[in-house]
Amino acid sequence: MAYEYDEKYIADALDLVRRGDRSIAAIARDLGINDWKLRQWCRDEGVKKRFKVQPQVPSKKRLARRREQLGDQEDPQEKLKRLERENERLHKENESLKMDREILKKAAAFFAKQSE
Repeated sequence: MAYEYDEKYIADALDLVRRGDRSIAAIARDLGINDWKLRQWCRDEGVKKRFKVQPQVPSKKRLARRREQLGDQEDPQEKLKRLERENERLHKENESLKMDREILKKAAAFFAKQSE
């Protein structure tokens, strides 16, 4: 069974690839499409995968050890900077998750329509 995808769906999928925070295979799996189809769309559109350095998420042990090391040594300015960095990271992650959710909603609607 061959599915035809609308241009908006393809454009959204390619935007996820351009963000570069996940592999093409992972994006295709999340969207419920074949990864080779997504690779073909990338080739057709000339999309190059951008690789971003993923921020290392510290383990709970490492965070606890870091808190012990800092103790009262962290002055208010350092704490503010640290919290602002964390806040910025969380905002970016939230935006990414919102975009993923919207695309998955569109995919679900598309496949529901195809199955009728």
